Amino acid sequence: QDRGQKLPGQLSEMAECGLQTLANVQMLPFALKFCSGTTLSMLRTAASMFSEAIPESSLLWGELLTESPAFLHDKSSTMRKAQRLSAALERCKLQREDVDAAHAVMAPVNKSQRYRLIVTGARGSGISSLVQLIARREELKSHQGKDMSLMNFSAELDNQKLSISAVDKRSTAIVTPFSAALYNGHTAALFVFDASCMEDSLNKAAWCIAELKQTVGPNKFRLMPKLLVCHKADLLPKESPEKLLRQLPAICEALLTSYGMDLVFTSREDPGSVDLAVALAAEHWPETDPDDASRKFPTISRQQLRPTRTVVRRNTVVNLQPRRPENILEELRARVPRVE
Repeated sequence: QDRGQKLPGQLSEMAECGLQTLANVQMLPFALKFCSGTTLSMLRTAASMFSEAIPESSLLWGELLTESPAFLHDKSSTMRKAQRLSAALERCKLQREDVDAAHAVMAPVNKSQRYRLIVTGARGSGISSLVQLIARREELKSHQGKDMSLMNFSAELDNQKLSISAVDKRSTAIVTPFSAALYNGHTAALFVFDASCMEDSLNKAAWCIAELKQTVGPNKFRLMPKLLVCHKADLLPKESPEKLLRQLPAICEALLTSYGMDLVFTSREDPGSVDLAVALAAEHWPETDPDDASRKFPTISRQQLRPTRTVVRRNTVVNLQPRRPENILEELRARVPRVE
């Protein structure tokens, strides 16, 4: 339409034909940088002409997925995948939590309403740098060399601010019967492997997945959002996630299929990829339902404790260590029986 006047029929058909042609050809990467799945969806709903020009099978959706650092393993259409990535990223805004506020005295948080992001994998795979990028912090000397550390950060999800704890957990962390307490509350997990040594780090990531399932139990594990992360992705060729997946070891796709996980390629040089990984992990946060799937530890009441009997003796027996001989000959004489 031009100044409220309708376009002639022939010109309208030409315009619609031009839009359809543009929607089904390879668009310039420069133009795609200013477009998102949400923008294209809004454009489709603006008028029937745009809905027909940008169908669900349009190449534009595939181009958006090519520019994204994530590979979504679900079987939905490229349009649905592009819309999901765009919606997840737009609803999640990461913020650095104020250090003074973090150390301030706060009311205890109910475990069923606690939010934690577990980042785990092999040592040397970049777990610490990934947690620092998530929490918007520099490396702390107190965390160096530890098998487990924690950083708090804030995230605005659907205009609701949440305080989230990012747990830096190496595969060498000792597992105890009470390790399940770490996962109480709403918990998501990022399993990290290294792009520079894929075989070894992917095997360690697979071990971390099995260890987590055994620790929290199958019910909690099934409900937990889980994501496979290829860190240091700047070492890989500049290709689409789907093409990169074909170059990865076969165990990578096996993990994605077995556990229904998505894959995100992250690097320190691309902070947006880290934000996308967190956005996908927190895709369904905040949750109103309490976390009832966490394992409950048995408690013992005072009535169940039996009385104990304590005996106090006046002369306490002290087990003194025997005096060590001054020389080896004396020690041999003391240990070897003498034969006459």
